[in-house]
Amino acid sequence: MRRGDTAAIVVALSLFVAASLGLAYAAQSQKTIQEGIFSEGQVKQGEKVWEEICSQCHPMDIFGPDYMIGWEGATAGELFELLQATMPYESPGILADNEYLEVMVFLFSLNGVKHGQEELPADAPQLYGITIAGPFEWSGGGR
Repeated sequence: MRRGDTAAIVVALSLFVAASLGLAYAAQSQKTIQEGIFSEGQVKQGEKVWEEICSQCHPMDIFGPDYMIGWEGATAGELFELLQATMPYESPGILADNEYLEVMVFLFSLNGVKHGQEELPADAPQLYGITIAGPFEWSGGGR
């Protein structure tokens, strides 16, 4: 085999591996919040954080379906990082990562998104692979 042939094979294999990795990432990024991606325990913890901190400034019903529809097509990572950067208003970033995540999944739950069995890690890169998608249906009552 000539040196040029070997180089061509190496380049072709490299492109194949890169394409395979890209397809794997694309498949991973197809996940949505509607796939039972967080646990019931995370929802309950999020409700506690909401009641202790968030409810001091925010009425719960402003985060209903209209709010969620505004996020449709964005990623859970984008919402997660926005919450970290801007909330609570007087002291953004003061909560632990898992508390921001728990509040976020609590909001999803209020909008009819069902929990699953597995806990969702508070890992921004992983959350960027999860799309916010409806349908959304308010289940938060009059709280």
